[in-house]
Amino acid sequence: MELQNLLEEHNYDTVGNFLELYRSFKRSGCRSVIEFFHKYTPRITTEHHTCVGLALELRSRLKKLRDRFPDLHEHIAIVSCEENIVSVADYTTLRDTFDTEPCTLEKEHVLLCVKLEFSGRNGVLLCDPGYHVARVVTVMADKAYPNTGWFIQSEENNIRKEYNYQFIAAKETFVQWDERTTRGDDQKTFTGLIYVERPYLTAIDVTERRNLVYTFRSLLSRDQKGHLLSGVYFKVKPKMDEFTIFYQDMGKQRTKMNFSAFKQPEVNEDLLKKLTICNEQLKMPSGKLLNMIQSIGELLRDDHYLRETLAIENLINVMSENN
Repeated sequence: MELQNLLEEHNYDTVGNFLELYRSFKRSGCRSVIEFFHKYTPRITTEHHTCVGLALELRSRLKKLRDRFPDLHEHIAIVSCEENIVSVADYTTLRDTFDTEPCTLEKEHVLLCVKLEFSGRNGVLLCDPGYHVARVVTVMADKAYPNTGWFIQSEENNIRKEYNYQFIAAKETFVQWDERTTRGDDQKTFTGLIYVERPYLTAIDVTERRNLVYTFRSLLSRDQKGHLLSGVYFKVKPKMDEFTIFYQDMGKQRTKMNFSAFKQPEVNEDLLKKLTICNEQLKMPSGKLLNMIQSIGELLRDDHYLRETLAIENLINVMSENN
């Protein structure tokens, strides 16, 4: 219930930290975005809930379980995940060099993990509010009950996403996360690896920092089952002026808009009405979404800042492309 309440009460937000970086850079007087990026300390607040903020918030909420399970907090840990693994075998062999050689890993995602053992059987409990997973996933080393196995994560517009989590080999160092997306007769797969052997201690400095320059940004509200209810998303690229908004109004409504349309002194009433509905469903203060859209438009028109930000993103991709 704590996990499901978190999904409902907190938006998934990679727009807030995106704007905060830009505003901090403009205030700094620094001319080099790359130089500022290295020195910048990402902030985690109630308005900046990426996967990192959500995992930290859930860990904080679980402190109330100390009355029933006094030692539980010693076993709850943030763990890291590497997405889009090309070769599981090649990646897992990197484990042997973690302590001796620098590795160019992205560590772009985090989850909350609890290790467990009963009747001589080992496993982990995984919570992933960043990917809108509304259940505590049980991963048993022997894959027997209560192992969760494959489950339907989402099903909408004839698109079904299914997830499965399982240990790799007997050492229980990595959990393999498989995603299967089915569109009619077409099926695509995705594989990520979750490192569960040790707690991940640099989630803010590495994962949250990595998130700052992603070229896809979103602000999403979810219900307790992890279904997306409303939100805004857009791509970050040169000459980009388009974003998508969706909300509930006699079913899910989805429409494309232009940032430049909100630059004018008088915004079109129909556009403003749709934005206002989305603002309310995102549970944001009145007028805040409009302000965010205007701020994003200003950022995307800053050619110097955008060019250097995209260069940072490209450098990270090049550095980690072998993994």
